[in-house]
Amino acid sequence: MKTILLLLCSFLAISQIPTQEEEEKQSSFDYYLANPLNINLVSEQEMQSSLLFNSIQIADFIAYRKQIGTFQSILELQTIPSWDLEFLRRTQDYLICSLTTPRWWKLSSSTHQILFKTDWTAETKKGFTDPDLKSRVRYVGDRTNQTLRYRGQLNSNLRLGFLLQKDAGEKNLSDFSSGFIEFKSKSRVEKIIFGDFVNQWGQGLVQSGGFSLGKSFESIKATQKFHLGGLAYSSSTEYGFYRGINITFKLIEYLRIQAFASLRNLDATTGTDSLGQPFLRSRVEDGFHRTTSEIGHKNAMQERTLGANLVYSARKIPLVLQLNSVFTHWSLPKPEGSGYKKAEWSGQTLRNYSVSFQYPFRNIRLVGEFAYAGEHRYSILQSGATSLSKKADLSYLFRLYSSGYFSPTSNGLSENAENLNETGLFLGHSYQINRQWRLSSFVDYFHFPGPKYQVSQPNTSGWEILSRLIWDKRHRARGFIQGKWTRKEDKDLLQISLDGHYVAIKSWDFHLRLMATQTGNEKGYLLLQDTKWDRGKWGIQYRLVWVNSPSYDTRLYAYEPGVPSSFLLPAYFGKAWKTNLVVIYQGNREIQLALKWARINYTDRTEIGTSLDLIEGDQKTDITLQMIYKMH
Repeated sequence: MKTILLLLCSFLAISQIPTQEEEEKQSSFDYYLANPLNINLVSEQEMQSSLLFNSIQIADFIAYRKQIGTFQSILELQTIPSWDLEFLRRTQDYLICSLTTPRWWKLSSSTHQILFKTDWTAETKKGFTDPDLKSRVRYVGDRTNQTLRYRGQLNSNLRLGFLLQKDAGEKNLSDFSSGFIEFKSKSRVEKIIFGDFVNQWGQGLVQSGGFSLGKSFESIKATQKFHLGGLAYSSSTEYGFYRGINITFKLIEYLRIQAFASLRNLDATTGTDSLGQPFLRSRVEDGFHRTTSEIGHKNAMQERTLGANLVYSARKIPLVLQLNSVFTHWSLPKPEGSGYKKAEWSGQTLRNYSVSFQYPFRNIRLVGEFAYAGEHRYSILQSGATSLSKKADLSYLFRLYSSGYFSPTSNGLSENAENLNETGLFLGHSYQINRQWRLSSFVDYFHFPGPKYQVSQPNTSGWEILSRLIWDKRHRARGFIQGKWTRKEDKDLLQISLDGHYVAIKSWDFHLRLMATQTGNEKGYLLLQDTKWDRGKWGIQYRLVWVNSPSYDTRLYAYEPGVPSSFLLPAYFGKAWKTNLVVIYQGNREIQLALKWARINYTDRTEIGTSLDLIEGDQKTDITLQMIYKMH
């Protein structure tokens, strides 16, 4: 370990947030900048869905507002225990204090945003070359990725959006399309969504479509999910959402019901049994329709889904219960698996049920969910978070996922990609040493009762330990040192990192990170340096990366800067240098233009990629252009 100097990954890299979730998180922040929350009117559910506050801050805010009745000034927020000055500085642009309710039909307050983005690789991939004698398969479209997205807030009750998107190699901009119309009100019908949507119910064992950190040094947020109900969807990710209608009713003050119906065509690979009957081999979730084979998988299976959720909020105690039920029918049956997949669900019709709860007991917020999918297939998740003092926070999460449990949209905290065949206990802790220093840590133990992918024997186990020491000197500099140890299938992965961020003067920002990882006799290293300049209408960021990692086993993740509202978390391995340049020009209040240029040069290979993505040579150059037009 002496050769391992410094850690893997920043907050985003540790969390490894998927593109879709980061995109939705950023769009949420942009929306609340344009439409601040009125602290006299905002509901607990709206605060949860905004992603701006943690569970303790929300609970303290709601309790304080009940006590005083009405805020007269936003300055009163300083008296809430968990709302310190630093947090108020970060969130002040998202909050307003108004004593009157605005007229929801006032269209002059509407906002609209149109985004168009295109990107391509300068070098020619094999899929865009002429067919040869060895292979005649080629991509059917051009080399550009293209995205057109509109989002509009017509008034305080009505918003809508749509998206058109094509991947490189696909023919038409409309290869993937998505859209929604969402109506909200204070009447019996609280929300209606027509079009595309996701659900965030309970702790995500049956329905999980909202933002989720996963394992993170932010252990309180990692162990606590909020029940958000139905959420409109217009992301470029082509799977994991519903298409139909979603309605939420307020039956009485303490009882709400949400119901939805969805009909979608899904991409899939299919087969035919000995009787000539078609069956499902696997769902295809990459969204690619670039070759005749991939086009043949498009819309190969139909999914029909019905679901309902009942939420009961007790009047005399702070208990919230949710009853969840989802019925899913696929047009093709999934056959019984073999080997490590033998215990997994098979069939054509799936019924998922769960009971979830949240209950703040004194200063502890307890949440949990029990999910059942029939035939002894179940999942259990229970967690709690508490503030031991003004400086110390503690959280835990216990999970028990049976080998046969399956829900197409589940996403509870897990070591596996799916919520099955796992038992685990996650413990997290955060301690504010003083104004500038904070220590955050977690330990996670996991056990796999049955066999799993590339592991033939049952009853394997492992653990993951992470600790991050954070230093923050407000408005001037910040940094951290972090260590992580993962043990799984008798293999150890050790990671360590040092990160520093320094604001020299108002317009200049410097960032340096050193990362290293080791597994067995392999060691990987990465060094990156950012220089950022912002002045007036212009913003420029330049990054230089050096990586020396022998294989994918010692890969290193680091968030890569890009054009606004985009996200990239590449895995670095091999021997290479990479440079990135991002230029943003804010022409006026309405128009923003952005350019990204990224090139990687390898010193250990003469080919990049495989199959139809193969590039002859040792360098790859990616170019992105984006325009955002806003109307207020």
